[in-house]
Amino acid sequence: AVQSGRLRVLAVSEEKREPGFSSFVSKLKSAVAKRDAVSLKKLVDEEVIAGGFGNKDEKGWARFSTLWEVDQKDGAVWDVLADLIELGFFREDPSIYVSPYVAWKFPRELDPAEYLVVLRDALPLRKTPDRDAATVATLAFDIVKRIEPQKTSGSFDWVLVETARGVRGYVQSSVVRSPLMARGQFALRNGKWRLSVLDRARD
Repeated sequence: AVQSGRLRVLAVSEEKREPGFSSFVSKLKSAVAKRDAVSLKKLVDEEVIAGGFGNKDEKGWARFSTLWEVDQKDGAVWDVLADLIELGFFREDPSIYVSPYVAWKFPRELDPAEYLVVLRDALPLRKTPDRDAATVATLAFDIVKRIEPQKTSGSFDWVLVETARGVRGYVQSSVVRSPLMARGQFALRNGKWRLSVLDRARD
């Protein structure tokens, strides 16, 4: 959305609109917290699309399990699903929820490879990559242009970005996300909610 010269993607979390889906999310949280492949399998559709973005024939649990390293405690699937859970879900229609809003609600007219979405309200944009640096602007769910890749300063990773108004500064990488991040789709099948698509992050 464009508001007073600012580009924003407002946070959305609608899982509680549908009690059945809310219950599914609770089970998903538990499976992810325990990194429990057996529990996760019960929450994944039999025809789950595993690769996404041109790999729509990558279907089924076996392929999903291999691609996403489900049987490994440090497999890619666990951090990706934890991120989607943290960012929340929104309802596309009564039988489909998607996550994250950062990707699904990103404006189509912008190149997602060039931008990041701020995840917080009242976030200081710092003049230098330092938590004590002067604030040059305050961000709230803004879409910002990535100017330089992240750099480490102290114990934090920082990214140099530019606002829609042309103000440059640094934000911590933990409070922004790329619209190219992994995406999930959750569908109501035979009365039960299931993970139906998990797309890998795009480069």
